[in-house]
Amino acid sequence: MPGSMPLATRYLFRQLLLPALAITAGLAAVVWLTQSVRFLDLIVNRGLSALVFVQLTILLLPTFLTIIMPIALFCAVVTVYSRLISDRELVVLRAAGLGPWALIRPAMMLAGVFMLIGYLLSLYIVPTFTRDFRELQISIRSDVAAVLLQEGRFNSPVPGLTVFVRERLPSGELAGILVQDERNKAAPVTMMAAKGGLVATDTGQRIVLVEGNRQERSPDGRVSFLYFDRYTVDLALVAGDAAPSAPDRRERYLSQLLNPEAGISEKFRGELRSELHQRLAWPLYNLAFTLIALGPLLAGEFSRRSRWTRVALAATAMIAVQLAGIMLTSALVTSPLAAIPLYLSIFGAAAIALWLMLGRHPRRIPPQAPDAAAEEARA
Repeated sequence: MPGSMPLATRYLFRQLLLPALAITAGLAAVVWLTQSVRFLDLIVNRGLSALVFVQLTILLLPTFLTIIMPIALFCAVVTVYSRLISDRELVVLRAAGLGPWALIRPAMMLAGVFMLIGYLLSLYIVPTFTRDFRELQISIRSDVAAVLLQEGRFNSPVPGLTVFVRERLPSGELAGILVQDERNKAAPVTMMAAKGGLVATDTGQRIVLVEGNRQERSPDGRVSFLYFDRYTVDLALVAGDAAPSAPDRRERYLSQLLNPEAGISEKFRGELRSELHQRLAWPLYNLAFTLIALGPLLAGEFSRRSRWTRVALAATAMIAVQLAGIMLTSALVTSPLAAIPLYLSIFGAAAIALWLMLGRHPRRIPPQAPDAAAEEARA
């Protein structure tokens, strides 16, 4: 395919490709760093391995790439074409006979590639990675013995609960257990047991204490003792640790969004509708933002003096279209008709940008025949 492109198209395509990839990678790195802070506590305080930490953060990236790519492409197009105008390269290309379609073709080709990648991400990779992310989270939270209850340390799996384990036996049992439960500030409880173990239930993880006692202090200061052979402590690590009966909207593939199961609430049905149109509409922003970037820059005559004004106009239009898309996507939860202005805002902005480039393109003045009187004067 590259060999069949005209020389000018290949040149412009190469000029766009590297900046687009670099800006996408830079924005993705920033988002990755901001999201990874959420999981630093799992490494610092809960003994999570660096490999699992990297897996968690990488599984989040496709979700943000679908949002980042149109913005990165817009920045690359504005940067490259603005530089070409400043260096008079577009003037030379236009003087060589390239029309407006030839000038925008490389950018539209790259936008088409980004759009296809966006659909691959939003329709398949994002739901797959979101499911894997949730399963990995559940696996981490379920593996309390390896991650949270480390022997010889005072562990705090949840606020208000402190657990000390003297030893973890090869069989998996815990020996020498001390539990300080202050989740109820009015009646703190201290429990000690000779041994115990961890049990997974439908509502979360529990510690089973064997051969111990329970000490509870009442509000008036009295302490009551209870000796037991077996006692259970609910860890309640995180609400919703147990796998939900139905997949989350971000975990559903296109067919599941189009045909949701019966019996779901109207609110959840609206959330599925919003998710469906978000996945279908967002990759289209690659084309729309590219045209929005090119429209003001390539409208009329090329001028260095008005270059920054045109860049500001393109950026303002891009932000306005994106904000409209975010608001209309949210409105889809309650109103199915919000899909109409959502797609109209995308295609309408692209059509206006095309009109700016094609409708206001300077007409080429054909060469005129030399004046007869001038020819006689020369003779």
